[in-house]
Amino acid sequence: MWLAVKQIIALIVSLLTTVFPSSEFLAGFEALELATKEDNCRLNASIVSDIHIDVDWPIGEWIWANGLNDLERSKDTIDALIVSGDLTNYGDAASMESFYKIMYDSHCAENWVIAMGNHDVGHVEDRPQEQARQEFVDLYNSLNPSGEKIEKAYYKTDINGYRFVVLCDDGDDTWDTPDMAPEQLQFLDDSLAEAADRDLPMFVVCHVPVEGVNGQDVIWEDGGLDDNSDAVQAILEKYENVFFISGHVHTGLNGPLVENVFGFSCVETINGVNYINLPTYMIINRYGVPWGGMGFQMEVYDDEVLFRARNFGSSKWYPVYNHTVPVV
Repeated sequence: MWLAVKQIIALIVSLLTTVFPSSEFLAGFEALELATKEDNCRLNASIVSDIHIDVDWPIGEWIWANGLNDLERSKDTIDALIVSGDLTNYGDAASMESFYKIMYDSHCAENWVIAMGNHDVGHVEDRPQEQARQEFVDLYNSLNPSGEKIEKAYYKTDINGYRFVVLCDDGDDTWDTPDMAPEQLQFLDDSLAEAADRDLPMFVVCHVPVEGVNGQDVIWEDGGLDDNSDAVQAILEKYENVFFISGHVHTGLNGPLVENVFGFSCVETINGVNYINLPTYMIINRYGVPWGGMGFQMEVYDDEVLFRARNFGSSKWYPVYNHTVPVV
């Protein structure tokens, strides 16, 4: 009964954030060109999640391409496009290729940081999960505009000197909860340790959030990293200025209103780690701005990381939902 009541309240909150755009706590928007807020930006990246491409639903391919056109028209160079998983609906080869091909054709960013999600690995219906991961790797290597190659679906890359580590389900029989072998967890630790002495922010991209962060336990009780969560968090907390970027639970962009009512936000700092949970790009969101096409423009400066809320589909900023995280 209480769960149903919370869902109703969440729906009302989502509607309020779009019906009353001028309210102090609600979703004002500005139709402005995609450009960095300041000129001294060190890293300019567009971050989205949950694209859910399905070649049997062509409108979704158009919606994805339309959002990338927003990036392509940017006044400033987009250093990276970051997609935190669920690239496809069912992980089929045709949809995965379509996802990548649309990005390649758009020329929207100089680098890609792409993670697989549960729909890309756990929900595959036509072949083994390991084959789906290999096809992901092959497409990344053949189309990535930077020319960088990866060997596995979990990997590391550096962009403008900033370290990115991408995590992935590496089990053989999983569905919605990823399985991470000890080798991958060690890879995460080693990759962060290797770059820690640069004294720059480091970014970990994983489709599924850690347990209890960004409202995961409220939005979807079984939507976290489960048995892997404690191990991942322990590694993240060893280092300063780590940002953990996830998606999966389909929460909307939110801020003070949702935080006051439900006690969580899509950007949180816990035990020194900065957690960012992204809305779904393709499907309706909850507990915040409900529309598709939403994400953040992440601008990294010397003393802060700015997350500027944007609807890439309609080319509008939502400044009320901007989040600034200081660099310590």
